[in-house]
Amino acid sequence: MRIPTTAQIRQLESEWISQCGNDWGQVLMEIAGRAAAIRALRIWQERPGTVTIVCGTGNNGGDGLVVARYLRLWGIPCEVLVLTRKEKEAGKIEFASKESNNNLAILNNLAVPVEVVSSLKEYQFEADPNNSDDDDLESLDLEADSLFLDAALIVDAIFGTGLDRPVEGLHRRVIESINRSGKPVLSIDIPSGINSDTGQIMGTAVRADETVTFGYLKPGLLIYPGNTIKGGLAIVDIGLPELPEVSPDINLSTVEIVREMLPLRPLDAHKGTFGHVACIAGSRGMMGAATLSGLSALKSGAGLCYMAIPDTGRHEPTALELITNILPATASGSFSQKALDGLKELAEKVDALIIGPGISTDKETAEMICSFIQEIENPCIIDADALNSLALTGATLGKNSANCVITPHPKELARLMNCSVADIQKDRITAAMDASKKFGCTVLLKGAMTVVANEEGLVFINPTGNPGMATAGAGDVLSGLIGGLLAQKVEPFQAAVAGAYLHGRAGDILAEELGEAGIIAGDIERMIPLAIKSAREGERSVLESNLLSADSHN
Repeated sequence: MRIPTTAQIRQLESEWISQCGNDWGQVLMEIAGRAAAIRALRIWQERPGTVTIVCGTGNNGGDGLVVARYLRLWGIPCEVLVLTRKEKEAGKIEFASKESNNNLAILNNLAVPVEVVSSLKEYQFEADPNNSDDDDLESLDLEADSLFLDAALIVDAIFGTGLDRPVEGLHRRVIESINRSGKPVLSIDIPSGINSDTGQIMGTAVRADETVTFGYLKPGLLIYPGNTIKGGLAIVDIGLPELPEVSPDINLSTVEIVREMLPLRPLDAHKGTFGHVACIAGSRGMMGAATLSGLSALKSGAGLCYMAIPDTGRHEPTALELITNILPATASGSFSQKALDGLKELAEKVDALIIGPGISTDKETAEMICSFIQEIENPCIIDADALNSLALTGATLGKNSANCVITPHPKELARLMNCSVADIQKDRITAAMDASKKFGCTVLLKGAMTVVANEEGLVFINPTGNPGMATAGAGDVLSGLIGGLLAQKVEPFQAAVAGAYLHGRAGDILAEELGEAGIIAGDIERMIPLAIKSAREGERSVLESNLLSADSHN
């Protein structure tokens, strides 16, 4: 399930057309438009009436013209609105490609109504919106809304992929009118207004009930917030070749991929077979984070888990299955510099390390943890306050970076990259790749549709998880799960991909049984074995099932 960037898909299409002959571009538009017309027909059958196809003047609009032709040939009433600020003589219009203009000529021969929309009262308020009164703005809204009064279905073929500037003027007002109309909307390739690479809404965007996309998925259909307004999603094979090796190499995590990453469980196994992990975690009042992480490592299949915790001078919660190592603490109850030797000794006894849940950002603790990270050679996951310690001290991951997985949420990554959270969120894929190059490690950027990246440009987008998992301690469960996989000799990048998938799958199982509200981290930890079982049995997430259904390819 590879996901090319806009530049990659355009390069692929260009080379394919060049190889097959110039007329092949017309064939691709025909296949794509017919597939979209079939989707429109299915929606129309549930709500008959006039179909209004709204086209821009690019190739996305050309696809819309093909939709209009097929609907007309199938006896379905339809009309075409072409949006442009450059109205031609006698209401004629030119599209950007010969393929689109050919399809326009066919529509004219079939007498399909095509209306050029080049202005709404000439948008006289645009030059200085502060000088426009409410009556002018309201009349423009009414004029835009009137375009869709008779529509039973709206087909959005305005922009498509590659939009890199804010939607303004005529196009913005028409898109907002589409969203106000209350009519079902089918978007072609991607809802107009979404940046196809980042998922960002470029000022405004169509809220689609369904989207039919061609050849390959687009990142913007999966990354928040674009993924929230795409509606139902279908992928149509239009005859493009396989994507060659490219960078970035973006993929969707699937259960088939994750199942191959999971370690085997031989019949003659013992606890040493599945690795020993040490969880370096906790501080006064934050031992719950340590316990959640340690238990999650065991639930992922690790054979044994040592807990390295600071001596807080009081009884702290723990679990019977965890082996506790109490190390010197500061006066505030976090790891002191004197704990460093004990951590080094422990690292020599285990196969993997989990570093950071609940350790605090005490200055002495931060400096000690960063020194420890510089000296270890174990595969490790660095999370939570260990990440904040790196940001506070400016430390690197040292010689062991290739064996490390870091799991920041956007705010933690912003600290590490010395930028704003908005900078991270506006392009999550690039942010994760940049961080991976900077630190030389696997980066797991948490959030809706978690992104996992390495410094070679390999990226996986995770399809599992739900808003119910936005709860204290959920990240500690994730760090433990990945640490447990590392202890079982799963490579760091694969451990991050599989860990993110299983963590989200555990949350999805809970949401199915209990609903999203009220899920707590301990619930997610207890559900890890069921998530692993479902992955081994090939049970797909909802998104995977929708994308891989037979209907998606027709």
